[in-house]
Amino acid sequence: MLTIERNGPWPSSPTEIPIDGRRLLLTPSCFADGVSTMLDSEALPHIVYGTRGLATLAERPEPPASQALERLLGTPRARLLTLLAEPASTTELAHRLGVTPAAISQHLSVLRAAHLLERTRHGRHVRYRHSTLGAALCAPHHAESPEG
Repeated sequence: MLTIERNGPWPSSPTEIPIDGRRLLLTPSCFADGVSTMLDSEALPHIVYGTRGLATLAERPEPPASQALERLLGTPRARLLTLLAEPASTTELAHRLGVTPAAISQHLSVLRAAHLLERTRHGRHVRYRHSTLGAALCAPHHAESPEG
C-alpha cells in the first residue's frame, strides 16, 4: 500500500493506492516544483519529484589558470583572463568569481591597458574577451618550470 499525503495550498486527506505487486516509478526532474503524482488504481504508480543540487546545474566550472600566468599577473587577474575565452560582462564575471563588479572593473582596466583583452558594446552592455595576446598567454603549455 502506498500512502500519499498532500500538503501545500490544497491539502487533502492521505490517499492510499494499492500497489498489489506493481512497480513504483520514481522520476527526478529539474522542472518539478515539489512532488507530482500520477496515480491510478489500474496504471503504474508514478511519482515525479524535484531533484537536489539544482543551484549548480547551470554553473560552469572555472577553467584553471596556469601557475606561470598566475605568477605573471597575480591569481585574480589570471583567473579573470582565463575566463575571458568566452565573452562576458562585468556583472557576469563578478558573479562567477564571487567578487564585486567594481573589483572586476579595476582588473579589466589593467588587462585592457596591457592589450590582453578587447571589449565590444552590444546596446547598453559591454562584453569583454581576451585578445590574441591574452589568448596566447592563456594557451596551455606542456610543462611549466617551477623556476619560471
